[in-house]
Amino acid sequence: MTKLSRVVPSIILALLFAFPVQAIEMRGELVLNKGPLLEIDTLQRTPVCESLLDFHAGKDQPNFFNYRDNNCQGRYTFTLRGKPGSTVTLFGNVDYRKERGYLIIRKTDDKQIWLTEIESIPANQWVKRAPENGYGGYEAYYASAPQFSQNIASVKWGHWWGQEVPGSAH
Repeated sequence: MTKLSRVVPSIILALLFAFPVQAIEMRGELVLNKGPLLEIDTLQRTPVCESLLDFHAGKDQPNFFNYRDNNCQGRYTFTLRGKPGSTVTLFGNVDYRKERGYLIIRKTDDKQIWLTEIESIPANQWVKRAPENGYGGYEAYYASAPQFSQNIASVKWGHWWGQEVPGSAH
């Protein structure tokens, strides 16, 4: 009985440490964080609209209908991991439709990107951001639309546009 009482806590402890590691590994390369519109929203609204949406590289998502808090009002921020050259586009409408804006992000190094103010990216031009504060660098093209960070509704990986590069002269 004493051997068993020593072994059981060790097994439980090992299991507790195993799960957080697995949870981190299961996170997708793109993690959208849907949070309140304003910092004070969390004090005034119940329930709070907050959720994390995980997307794995190469797996396009035409809509978020099956995700928790899909219909509640909030705004998205995101992190992106992956290799240099990894490209993902966030669309402001379902099925990769462009009429409500889109944001193309291409990583320039292997560090994680964290973007909290999507609408701060200059519109309709390619912008290059250097790595800073421990986060990675990226190139971005933002086809702006009203309330884009609230309306992100589909995700597409890789190069989806044709010969005409977004933002290039016609």
